[in-house]
Amino acid sequence: MTKAAKQSQPASRPPVDALQHEKLALQAFDLCNRQLNQLDTLVTFAATICRNPAITIEERRHQQTLLELLVHTGEQYQQELTCDRELFQVIALDAKGVAQSRITASRATRLLEESSQIAAEAQAEAHAQAQAATAKANKRKQPSAKETTSVNAETAQQPVVAPY
Repeated sequence: MTKAAKQSQPASRPPVDALQHEKLALQAFDLCNRQLNQLDTLVTFAATICRNPAITIEERRHQQTLLELLVHTGEQYQQELTCDRELFQVIALDAKGVAQSRITASRATRLLEESSQIAAEAQAEAHAQAQAATAKANKRKQPSAKETTSVNAETAQQPVVAPY
């Protein structure tokens, strides 16, 4: 090659070291776990809605609220996954040595860690909301102790008539 040809080639990037590669692999694994947990949350929302059919107006409002929360949670997960996908694309381009990638592996690792923390907090909040909604729905379905006692007292006081 001539000197001019050598100078026109982009400078090669140093390879990603083993520690950064390990961190990125662990982050990818954590992403998979987080997505599984998010799917579990969506399934919990859907199961709560299906298992507790709305009868009264209040229950219909509650069910509508759960559906809105389900949609909001799904949209939030889509946004997080889009960001993660873009980040993994940058990491893949960086690993290939593509010059357009304007981000270092260590910066990508930091971004992954930050997005993982944010997503974990959001997932914990959504899971807590799902549990609260499920508990509230189950509480409304169970008769109170006072109602159960009054029903038992009424049946105990009625005379039993036996045919002869």
